[in-house]
Amino acid sequence: MNEITTLAQPVPVRKRIAYSTHQLGSNLLWNAFNTVAVYYYVTELHVSGVILSASLIAYGLINAVLNLLAGHISDRTNTRWGRRLPFIIGGALPFCVTFYFIFAPPALGPQGLLIYFLVLTFIFDLCFTVTALNFGSLFPEMYQEKRTRLYVGALLQLFAILGLMVGVALSKSLGQTLGWQTMALVFAGIGVVSLYVSVYGSFENPAYRERSFSFREAVTSTFRNPRFIPYVVANFLIQFSTTLFTTVSAFYTKYVVSLNALENTLFLGSIFIVAIPMSFLWARIATRISTIRAAMISTLLYLLITLAFLFETNPTSVIITGAFLGIPIAGFLVLLNILLADVIDYDAELTGRRREGMYLGMNGFIVRLGLSLQYAVMAIFFVVSGYDEHLKVQHANTILGFRILLGGLPIGFLLIAIVMLRSYQSRLKPTQIMIEPAIMPAD
Repeated sequence: MNEITTLAQPVPVRKRIAYSTHQLGSNLLWNAFNTVAVYYYVTELHVSGVILSASLIAYGLINAVLNLLAGHISDRTNTRWGRRLPFIIGGALPFCVTFYFIFAPPALGPQGLLIYFLVLTFIFDLCFTVTALNFGSLFPEMYQEKRTRLYVGALLQLFAILGLMVGVALSKSLGQTLGWQTMALVFAGIGVVSLYVSVYGSFENPAYRERSFSFREAVTSTFRNPRFIPYVVANFLIQFSTTLFTTVSAFYTKYVVSLNALENTLFLGSIFIVAIPMSFLWARIATRISTIRAAMISTLLYLLITLAFLFETNPTSVIITGAFLGIPIAGFLVLLNILLADVIDYDAELTGRRREGMYLGMNGFIVRLGLSLQYAVMAIFFVVSGYDEHLKVQHANTILGFRILLGGLPIGFLLIAIVMLRSYQSRLKPTQIMIEPAIMPAD
């Protein structure tokens, strides 16, 4: 077993910034897909929402397993170019190209469009998994000093928020005004540039290129880490709630409180305009009260703010609620990644190996199960609520259902998430919940 060491030389600021840009491309494409792909195929192409959601459940389960295998394979890869970089370089381009073709379907009937969407979505998600997982696996290895990790973590989330802002806030309005193919082409081009710029700022430590555990050993060792289970359960519940928001909000702003293109952009854009400065504030808060305490506060804030969607009646109040949501969403973006990096560091202390791939793969596996749960919820909702994709004005039960999906259902999930974060905190040593030095860029 090799002794775990840290990098002696500080990473230049230009490389920290370059590495962080991958979050722009990956978040732009991934969140644009989650925000408008189902909406586009259901409302514009008239594919059955029930059949589409039901099909995505099975797809989500398959992709969850592939996510886990991708992490394990990455850990066990040993080439002269490293463990992670070959997957990043090979996966980034097809990830972006596939996104474009999802929104440029051929002339097919509803059944053909359904098959086309599922095949392209599978390829898109697989390439996203390979690319994002390996970029993410580099972060704990590259930045192990706490102060620098928080600083680079804030940079990562600055680019992530920019990607989220454009992908969530502009995908629908640009698709409707410029055309869906044009929107997809522009987004895919941004993705290619940002992902390959990030390669310039990426590096690996050759000391960690040792043979990893077998698959069975890797899985069992991961679950023996006492900090992993409470973290991953909390992350699962938080990611389910936020992903449900991105999917349902497109329907909410069409049928519940109707927003025009400008209002919809203001609603979603305000979330991320607020989140940009808040990402650095959350990082600073984490140095004052600890990362885990800050994560619990952000979860409670999201729970309280999202209740407003049960009662919204006009576009102005919806936009204001969106702006307030930017505060806890920024916390999630910064703090959950830092917590996972800390979990991986603790595993390295226990096992003497750095296994970022398995941890991100296992985390992704469990979070992807949340996507299947989301699709199951949507499929049940479409059936029970009487939703009709051909109607411009939905029934009262359908409108009430959209309110509950956005403002009611997340409450229970987030309360459990807070309990799990508290459980994570109880597993830390007292010295790990201390006030830390203020964030400063290292020289």
